[in-house]
Amino acid sequence: MTVLFVLDGKSQEYLIGFNGGIPEEEQVVSRDEAVATLPFFDDFTQAGYFPDDSKWQKGNVFVNSGFPKMPVNYRAATLDLIDRHGKVYRNGSSNPFRADTLLSVRIRLDSLNNQKLTPADSLYLSFYYQPGGFGDDPERDDSLVLKFGYGYNETVYDTTIQDSVTVRKHAWRQMWAAEGQTYESFIAECDENQYFKKVMIPITDTCLFQEDFYIMFFNYGTLPTTMYPNDRSNMDQWNVDFVYLDKDRSIEADTYPLVSFTNTSPTFLKRYRSMPYKHYANNPINEIENCFNMYLTNMDVNTHEVRYSCEVEDNNSDWSYSYTSDPFYINQYPNVGVMKDSVVMGNFIYPYNLNVDTTSFTIRHYVDVVDEHSGEVAGDSIVVKQGFYNYFAYDDGTPEMGYGLVPNDTYFAAQFKVTQLDTVCGVQMLFNRTFNDANFNFFDIVVWKDNNGKPGQVAYTLQNQRPIWDDSLLYAFSNYTFNEVVKVNSTFYVGIRQQYPKSMNIGFDTSVDNHQYCFYDAGEGWKNTSFAGSLMIRPVMGSDAYFLDVDENQEAKNELVLYPNPANDMVRIDGIDANSANEIVIFDIAGRAVKHYQYCNELNVSDLQNGAYMLRVVMNDGSSMTSKLLIAK
Repeated sequence: MTVLFVLDGKSQEYLIGFNGGIPEEEQVVSRDEAVATLPFFDDFTQAGYFPDDSKWQKGNVFVNSGFPKMPVNYRAATLDLIDRHGKVYRNGSSNPFRADTLLSVRIRLDSLNNQKLTPADSLYLSFYYQPGGFGDDPERDDSLVLKFGYGYNETVYDTTIQDSVTVRKHAWRQMWAAEGQTYESFIAECDENQYFKKVMIPITDTCLFQEDFYIMFFNYGTLPTTMYPNDRSNMDQWNVDFVYLDKDRSIEADTYPLVSFTNTSPTFLKRYRSMPYKHYANNPINEIENCFNMYLTNMDVNTHEVRYSCEVEDNNSDWSYSYTSDPFYINQYPNVGVMKDSVVMGNFIYPYNLNVDTTSFTIRHYVDVVDEHSGEVAGDSIVVKQGFYNYFAYDDGTPEMGYGLVPNDTYFAAQFKVTQLDTVCGVQMLFNRTFNDANFNFFDIVVWKDNNGKPGQVAYTLQNQRPIWDDSLLYAFSNYTFNEVVKVNSTFYVGIRQQYPKSMNIGFDTSVDNHQYCFYDAGEGWKNTSFAGSLMIRPVMGSDAYFLDVDENQEAKNELVLYPNPANDMVRIDGIDANSANEIVIFDIAGRAVKHYQYCNELNVSDLQNGAYMLRVVMNDGSSMTSKLLIAK
């Protein structure tokens, strides 16, 4: 656990880790139908918030690209102090406590292809790990632990049948552990341009070669003392990537035939992660960033010639753009670590003459091996969505830290800029969950005019608000509708006045640095924040405060399509996997849930009054998709 302070007289701004549940115990075993065989491999690049359930049992570990810094390839599994709904574990304490668990399904180590496995087959488990990353540094006692589980038979006396019976039990053996440390000290110990460390463990004990073998990672964490109850949130992150178990491996020659992306995907926007389309279209040249870096790793034994390319498609028209680089060479990861490829798409620009209020684009990044090994070594792809919706966003949707001020009557704000006269009708904010929801305090939402690059005259105040959380979703934004529209022209600011001498613990995205647009006033005038990152504050523009729930620049999922739209009595839902969908929630323009349904692809909406609504489909993995629904009778 780490709390970062910047002292300023008697006031201070600080960051704390982002936010219960009982951790899974060693006795948990996988479903009978979920069985894995060698090779067992997961680089966590599949879409979704949680690990692949064909490889890992259901748990609370978060799969993401926000917390890890330069993972071995794009995305990693993050173990922290919160469950799958963002709540701090109920067993949280200022003493080290057991938190997240990443537990595999049953793995067959007794045989492979009808051949018995033995220690002579040279089995190794390898993985990469990193403390902290863009999140909070675990302290020394906040350890990451690896255990192996295996089954064995035991004869016991069953009193119900008055006879001895054989039962299958499971034993657990600790194989490895790492003490917590700062990210900076960890990186200083890594090889050049490598941000994760590799661990490779031989499997030699004959008792492990069973039909029910398990891999289990778990972490210990600590919460701050009650001196700062609003800070008892998610902390002590560990990132795990590239888990690989197979036979015929050796430490001297251990590679994997893969060239892949790492780090996050660029947005092609210079300032925002998302912005209203009309404000982009008014000044597109100034908003576009067509020079960026892509980061790559080569996990194979050979140096390879590769080529980067990308495709951009408008999801609402036939417009598209493509780019292909000249071939270049990438050396092996053990030798050079992460490699940077500088990309210049000098003629790229999103279309600026579409007759729409909102739109979105699908961006596909590719890296392909183009030398003589192209059929032997896999390349990689990332598919992301770039939205132009009805709000401004600096963040990518993942709060790696939490931001706060002390004492009371302090302010913080984010700066935004419109290219024409517009109105602000509401705001989205993401508040971290804290232990026992200690930050459920009143605050005021404030809109300021500009005063020479800092907040100036107050334009509007929405008083006595509290954090709003959604227990069904991870990292859900709170929606606040203004009781009047607020006119803005050019630069304006949206933020919070804290009424209580405790941090509001608002989400702070440390993987996207926009600190020059973040300000605070703790009694001595407005200043820029001292921390690299972005306040998770999204002003909603226009006259109708309908709230879109979109993770900026995250992996593109199925497209949610509603028709007819506007609807009269029936609306059909298309474009998603019905087997992966859980429920449907319809919200009014104030952000209030007005209807709940179990998922079905056709809804009767005849009882809804005319107007604009938002229809959200919640998936089984906790993710969601949202689309605007109009009712006209």
